Amino acid sequence: MALAAASTVSTAAMAQEKPVATFKPLVSIPDAVDRAFFGSAESFQDVGRQTGALIGVPKFPENAIARDAAHVHRIYRDLLYQQVSSGPIIRTVDLPNPYNTSILTLPKTNVSNRVIGSE
Repeated sequence: MALAAASTVSTAAMAQEKPVATFKPLVSIPDAVDRAFFGSAESFQDVGRQTGALIGVPKFPENAIARDAAHVHRIYRDLLYQQVSSGPIIRTVDLPNPYNTSILTLPKTNVSNRVIGSE
């Protein structure tokens, strides 16, 4: 009897599924964008770097700003690509447009001094 109980306990333990590993990004999206946006912020805080930046030593601050902007743009493009490629393309019907007619195509009225131009 004890042997039967032990065998059912071991089979029940084996029947349990292993937890599925879920993908967790190392850095969240807002943190990644903030890190890219403020990547060279330390070069603008130090007084020694500020005086060196006037003559371009070690680098001009405009180049650091342009590098940070390019990094933010790469992250933005990658996020857009991930959003588009995550599922099927969803197509919807256009909304009805209330502006399908033109004044020139309306029926003529009895007003004789109406100015008619061309589109």
